[in-house]
Amino acid sequence: MSGLISLTTDFGTIDPFVGIMKAVILGISPKTRIVDLSHEIEAQNILQAARVLSASAQWFPKGSVHLAVVDPGVGSNRRALAVKSDGHFFVAPDNGILSTVLNEKSKIYALDKPKYFMKNVSGTFHGRDVFAPVSAWIAKGTPLPMMGTQIYDPILLDIPKIKTDKGQLTGEVIAIDRFGNLATNILQNDIVKNFPPSSELIVRIGGKKIAGPFSCYNEARPNTGACLINSTSVLEIFCNRGNAEKKLKLKVGTTVTLTEKH
Repeated sequence: MSGLISLTTDFGTIDPFVGIMKAVILGISPKTRIVDLSHEIEAQNILQAARVLSASAQWFPKGSVHLAVVDPGVGSNRRALAVKSDGHFFVAPDNGILSTVLNEKSKIYALDKPKYFMKNVSGTFHGRDVFAPVSAWIAKGTPLPMMGTQIYDPILLDIPKIKTDKGQLTGEVIAIDRFGNLATNILQNDIVKNFPPSSELIVRIGGKKIAGPFSCYNEARPNTGACLINSTSVLEIFCNRGNAEKKLKLKVGTTVTLTEKH
């Protein structure tokens, strides 16, 4: 175990929810170190949280615990999960939030042993009463099979997939960050697989041609739409020293196409 727990929620930082979860974790495992990934996930935006997990977990030491709570179904009969995948542990509701970190080798457990929960479980705050204590017990070395029953049918998100047809690669915007940069579902590997290394690409978003791909933001002319491969290896639409979302009037779901210039 690494002794690290990361936290990802849509709780924000104005209310005390995150601090309370940390207090529960430290009450069970005082030596645990806690890293805040993000508490500014858009309210109930499960896909956004899933993207944060997939982009971040790889940078943590093996054995780290990643606690994610974006939980519109709190208090319902939706399952609570603990997962081991690629050497990391994940604790979250079974609502698709773990879609981006699961694979065929993942070990998934439905948490059904109340001895690892808080004594009184609220119907509105499983982050405090279920997920925080379970994460702390995992960080202390408690094996997952002691905490739940293995399952094979987790809820998975219907994440948009790219399409290829007659030399055109088509994807869409799937997330927008606080700078107005737009992440697409087109990976660097998708581009490498579909176009020769020396290709000059034409990139269009919403039918409008934009410049790039560039290697960094500053290569593009200020206040014009452009694109690059970002730090998570996905095609990103940006506006140097501006806000691409507002400048280009784009939104999640907008179509992005790549073709080779001839």
